[in-house]
Amino acid sequence: MAEIDPLLVRQLRRLGIEDIDEPPDRETWHKVVARISEHYRHVADDRSLLTRSLDLSTNEMGALHRQLLAERDRLRSVVVAIGDALTIFHDAASSQAEPDRPLDAGSAVSTTTRRFAARLGEILSLGGAARGAAGSRDSDEAINEVRVQLVGLGDRLVQLLADTAEKASLKKQLEVARAVQQMLVPGEDVIARGALRLASHFQPAAECGGDFWTFHDLPGGKMLTVIGDVTGHGISSAIITGAAKAACDLARTLERDALTPARLLALMNCCIFEAGKQRFLMTCAASVFDPEDRSLTFANAGHPFPYLVRNGAVRQLASQGSPLGAASSAEYASSTVQLERSDALLWFTDGVTECESAASEQFGERRLRALFQSVATYTPEEARDAIMAAVSRFHGGRPLDDDMTLVVARVL
Repeated sequence: MAEIDPLLVRQLRRLGIEDIDEPPDRETWHKVVARISEHYRHVADDRSLLTRSLDLSTNEMGALHRQLLAERDRLRSVVVAIGDALTIFHDAASSQAEPDRPLDAGSAVSTTTRRFAARLGEILSLGGAARGAAGSRDSDEAINEVRVQLVGLGDRLVQLLADTAEKASLKKQLEVARAVQQMLVPGEDVIARGALRLASHFQPAAECGGDFWTFHDLPGGKMLTVIGDVTGHGISSAIITGAAKAACDLARTLERDALTPARLLALMNCCIFEAGKQRFLMTCAASVFDPEDRSLTFANAGHPFPYLVRNGAVRQLASQGSPLGAASSAEYASSTVQLERSDALLWFTDGVTECESAASEQFGERRLRALFQSVATYTPEEARDAIMAAVSRFHGGRPLDDDMTLVVARVL
């Protein structure tokens, strides 16, 4: 007997026919044929279902691929929009460093707002078209979250531009104020008038302050020196300093021979009281040197007392008086001291004595007094340089919190 197909053998055994040497009867045969037909029908159904599943998977994969490409394009557009906004921000910020190029902050902020908002709308509007019917609630929530985040980013960029513009404007104002302040001090490095030789140092702080000093030639070969310090920092202090310098110049012009340090301080007090409205005060020390008898007449308005070194001994030229601007009228008293050849004098502001080391220790008057005493035999410029070198080493080269001004004089 020929070999029977294994599939037929399995079907016969499922029907209970173990003996396959003899052909089955008609009824059994019909059952076998029906079972085989059903088997192949199921195979065809499974193949059809698999084909449909593959088709659906292919379509879904294609839709996902297209959505992924759309999301990639949207992300790329977001990056480009953010890059454009950052470019405008960079241009606005970098223009601060160019003094000849004014910063148009309003235009920069407006341009950034319009461009970023318009581009953001275009990008987000692509979401619905790209998703179509395949969009879901989760996807919509994700897009809304992206929208919120991007709008918040745009707001922060615009705020950064506004803050940068404000800081740039303030920086330019401070630069102007500092330039004006620099004009209030003599440009000469060393000043020689007969028997008196002076050397000065003026170092403004990082923020505009209120130090100034000046000298004037008076009739009879006399010389006036004035040093002052307005309380506080900033543009307002610089303005008060300018008012004080103007009052000093006016008093010198009007009083001429009759000008004394006490009279000068009284006139300056009236000006600063009116200009500062008691919100700003100024300490000041004024001196008049008379070369004829080598005398120094001085008055003080709350300023650190000057030092006088003679034969290695140091003393303070003390004279009492309230700071300028504290009251509408104030009286100041002048004192006179006879100077001798080789005497050394030092005027300074509290920015020198109150500068701090890295350990927050102040330089102090005691240290300054001892240092000046040790360099009093130097020329004024040498003594000035030695003092400032010591102060700089003590301070450690960090940004100053206050202006530093000092004037060294020596009687020849």
